[in-house]
Amino acid sequence: MTPTHTFGTFFLPGPTDVREEVMAAMMQPMIAHRGSAFEQLFERLQRGLRPVFKTERPVYISSSSATGMMEAAIRCAPQGRVLSLVNGAFSERFAHIASMCARDVDRYDVGWGQIHTIPQLEERLSMRKYAVITVVHSETSTGALNDVRAISDCAHRHGVVCLIDSVSGAGGAELRFDEWKLDYVLTGSQKAFALPPGISFGVASSDFIDRASGSSARGVYFDLVELDAYARRNQTPSTPALPLFYALEVQLSAIANEGIEARWSRHKSMAARTQDWIAKISDETGKRLANIAPLGSQSPTVSTIRLPADLPSETFTPAVAKKGIVVGNGYGKLKSSTFRIGHMGDHTLDTLDRCLTACASVLRS
Repeated sequence: MTPTHTFGTFFLPGPTDVREEVMAAMMQPMIAHRGSAFEQLFERLQRGLRPVFKTERPVYISSSSATGMMEAAIRCAPQGRVLSLVNGAFSERFAHIASMCARDVDRYDVGWGQIHTIPQLEERLSMRKYAVITVVHSETSTGALNDVRAISDCAHRHGVVCLIDSVSGAGGAELRFDEWKLDYVLTGSQKAFALPPGISFGVASSDFIDRASGSSARGVYFDLVELDAYARRNQTPSTPALPLFYALEVQLSAIANEGIEARWSRHKSMAARTQDWIAKISDETGKRLANIAPLGSQSPTVSTIRLPADLPSETFTPAVAKKGIVVGNGYGKLKSSTFRIGHMGDHTLDTLDRCLTACASVLRS
């Protein structure tokens, strides 16, 4: 039997809940993707996407998961050694992709749930010559939020290009591409954008694209130079996932109506509500829960919450599901010891309270 649920009951940290009107938009008829109707659609999408990233640059739309745009970042980055900042499963994936693209990679590891500090990064960049660093903005496996503006500034002081994975950040966490003078940012559709999985987005500075154009190892499908050139013509190099483009247009209209700053604020409010709930339910039940990311470094889009030792997530999350709410298990080495709430996308404090009430009911039992 196919699982069903009403909007406001699904709190995985991706894919997230998708509103019915966004799903319905995908039923529109096909059009020629080399025709004027598609180019007009693409132009409208650009007008909606640029305010989300706070950029005047083209926003690339790839008919792939965000992992594809991570590989694009590596393939199009300047040649030379890569320093990968690792603090969870997805920053580890970025390092792995760099290695599999035959790059020499060093790692700057911190504990899962922690963030990367500027003094330590300065030290590492001073000790060895790097061409590129990779960093995750909002680490979906831990709910830790890196200060990508400060990290990018630090990289630039050392002449290093900074590649930013903002898969669970963009659209929910503050990000200002142009003002912060970022090099490259990527994200996916199924997190704070609250779209179905299957498309991803990237923004690159003009300097990044100019440097990439001299590389001979960019590949084909994820060639950012080609994506950039086509985007300027309101086109994509390869066949686009057209139904998802339709869904994106509907969602971008909703995001514009809310305003991106208001959307950032709503996500921060949901994270704060979750943090308050953790303290309250711990005091009430005597079962000690904790957000594994420290205060001040918690993502506004996802909370990774440590459970009591005698309550593994394999027991907890099915019990919550019986209350009609879907939350996520922990990820990777945190799978059993934590659970995750994806308070992102189109969720509100009201839908979040429904989730927290169900979680509290299980903890009280």
